[in-house]
Amino acid sequence: MWRRRRAAAIRSAAHWVLLAALFGPSACGSDERKAATGAAPDVPAGKAIYETRCSPCHGLDGRGDGPAAAAIDPKPRNFRDPAFWQGRTAQQLRLVVKQGKPGTLMAPFEGALSDAEIDDVVAYVQSFRPSGS
Repeated sequence: MWRRRRAAAIRSAAHWVLLAALFGPSACGSDERKAATGAAPDVPAGKAIYETRCSPCHGLDGRGDGPAAAAIDPKPRNFRDPAFWQGRTAQQLRLVVKQGKPGTLMAPFEGALSDAEIDDVVAYVQSFRPSGS
């Protein structure tokens, strides 16, 4: 009985963490400036967005071990795993952030993040790539 209550509490907490990450305050940068100048991705801005929107599932270090990960099946991606990076492109990452991943709890961020913010997050996620992969 207590196990069911605990599992339900974990699922509920994960649900709220995901909602907060998706619909909470955005860690926005100046998208107008980026659109006007075609500026390169802003990795520090991407880190701030990642910490707010992505780390609840993927963890602060990108290992797929955030506080909500225990209640998620399939588990969030481990960005530190060299196998994840085999043949992976920035465009593929961008598409998953923008459109989500069917069959998982990876929700689409299109509409929640601007294109420039998605580029910033992708640039930051790429910093987790292990050397040599």
